[in-house]
Amino acid sequence: MTDVFTTKENTKKTVSTLARKRVLIVEDMSEMRQMLRSMMIALGYTNIEVEPSGQNALRQVLDRHYDIILSDFNLGGSVDGQQILEASRKSNTSDHSTIFIMITADTAYESVVSVLEYQPDSYLVKPFTPAAFQRRFNRVKLQKKVFSDINKNRKDSNYEAMETQAQAIEKQYPQYSSLCLKVIGESLFLRGAYKSAKKHYLKVIKNHHNLAWAYFGLAQCELKLDHPLAAVDNLEKTISLSRHFLSAYDALADAHEELDNPEGAQAAMKDALEVSPRSIERSKRLGQISEKIKDWKTAEQAYSRIIRLTKETNQEKVEFYYDHLKCLTSMIQHQEHDIKNTEKIKRSLFRLRILGKDKPIVVTNSFRVEVQQHLYRDRLGDAIKSWKQWKHLIESGRASPISNAQEITIKKKLGLL
Repeated sequence: MTDVFTTKENTKKTVSTLARKRVLIVEDMSEMRQMLRSMMIALGYTNIEVEPSGQNALRQVLDRHYDIILSDFNLGGSVDGQQILEASRKSNTSDHSTIFIMITADTAYESVVSVLEYQPDSYLVKPFTPAAFQRRFNRVKLQKKVFSDINKNRKDSNYEAMETQAQAIEKQYPQYSSLCLKVIGESLFLRGAYKSAKKHYLKVIKNHHNLAWAYFGLAQCELKLDHPLAAVDNLEKTISLSRHFLSAYDALADAHEELDNPEGAQAAMKDALEVSPRSIERSKRLGQISEKIKDWKTAEQAYSRIIRLTKETNQEKVEFYYDHLKCLTSMIQHQEHDIKNTEKIKRSLFRLRILGKDKPIVVTNSFRVEVQQHLYRDRLGDAIKSWKQWKHLIESGRASPISNAQEITIKKKLGLL
């Protein structure tokens, strides 16, 4: 009787534990959403959210923690499953407990998944049976269980324990050897033992020539040890092994900037955006680097990309339009002007004024740009017209005031004094 009672209690605990797990299903096809939901319910999970939109799923992943994410790769919109995976990994950098399974109809995904920087815990190619899903899911659960203590120590910053546990797991579970070696390098690096970490990565590379993460780890050590040239070599090797290793491009740009080679940093960001064209942060960095070397055309293209990606979203900012307009006016100033740029200025000014209609400082800044670009184009009459409109808005309080010295300077440029 005691055994039966214990079994029932254990079953209750398991059911209770599964019920608390947060599950997110991201799939744009309703039939597949329902199938995945039914499969998770059959496994005992009840706290399930379903989301057809990649954009909405991305916000949810950034806002809260999920224990399990099942995501289609191709979601038919501006956000795909790989972006959701990357956001999940980045927003929980110290927590590797989330199970992420990618679902795709694209058999080509099999050829790239092993070299992606942010890898799903597993993936399934459609069509698949519930039995195949359950087998794959159980394998991932076992792996997460095996590495659970390492994950706990990672969150607690107990890096020495991570290394000890990884060594023990490697002996007991040889199939996880690569993951264990990766954890050992990570633990050495995180506790500042850069020379030891470097030796570890060199040993890994000697035995395994094609592990992109090992070359990346070695490059990170070289950067910490003030060897940016060596870091560049290893980062280029990382990228040659895996063009999808996006952090390698970021680090490569860092290394080139340390070497006072902004052109190299610019090239690294351009290459990164070839792989990940929807990255706002990398587009911003490309714009900033290009401004430094006065490559206004590339900078304008970078900020134009940001505007396209963020327009009418909660990520849209007036600062993006300031940066875009600054590049366009600089192009005009340096005789890099054509009719398309005039249209771009009009569109950016129009959108800037919509965003900042209740912010007098934004209104004033927009007219400052408008007057300036008219003057650069030798359109004095248009510049005076813009100034008069601006002055009227200042007097009505809808645009922020400027100093007497600034007003005198503007009037002199306009020939009004």
